[in-house]
Amino acid sequence: MELTPVAARILGCLLEKQRTTPDQYPLSLNALASACNQTTNRWPVVRYDADTVEAGLDELRAHQLIRREKPHGGRAIKYSQSLTAVVPVSEPGLALLAVLLLRGPQTAGELKGRCERLHEFADLDSVDAALAELRDHEDGPLVVQLPREPGHKESRWEEQLSTSVADPATAGSSTTGPGVAEVTRARSEPDLETRVAQLEAIVAELSARLDGLAAGSPQ
Repeated sequence: MELTPVAARILGCLLEKQRTTPDQYPLSLNALASACNQTTNRWPVVRYDADTVEAGLDELRAHQLIRREKPHGGRAIKYSQSLTAVVPVSEPGLALLAVLLLRGPQTAGELKGRCERLHEFADLDSVDAALAELRDHEDGPLVVQLPREPGHKESRWEEQLSTSVADPATAGSSTTGPGVAEVTRARSEPDLETRVAQLEAIVAELSARLDGLAAGSPQ
């Protein structure tokens, strides 16, 4: 199974919304498009139109990963995920897969924090155990642990349901889908240490400028 980035984003949204907004689940086409295009808890940020989402849904249907439903008395067709009917996965594993599908490779610590709304892990050991279960799945690895990068204390984990893109793309790059303007799946996201270091450098530069202004001001 190698899902395109569009199909992977849709599947991740269905897994997430089933747990975070059960009263609004299953999702209509419009609700799915809005979920895919969220600017929070997503990496990369995308802009999918309805045609693009429909193409992704067709791909998921071909893999039997979604169900079409028409609520009693309702007009709009709605969609729910059926991943567990194809590949048995525990509830902790589903939470991890959802976050990995929506935000790309992450460390166990990042996953623990970002899974809180979907499943509350007691500690990092429980995250590691769930990741190991996905890695050693009887149907083949659903996640893989990436080599630790130089300067990083922890290695990251990556889901194995979707295709990988070697080079990160920039915002607004086009894909093969009609009417799509998206940032293609990125391989990495600046971690907390990197962001803190960048902020510290900015603060130091601003402090130096203020000191220079103070020294040059008239007494």
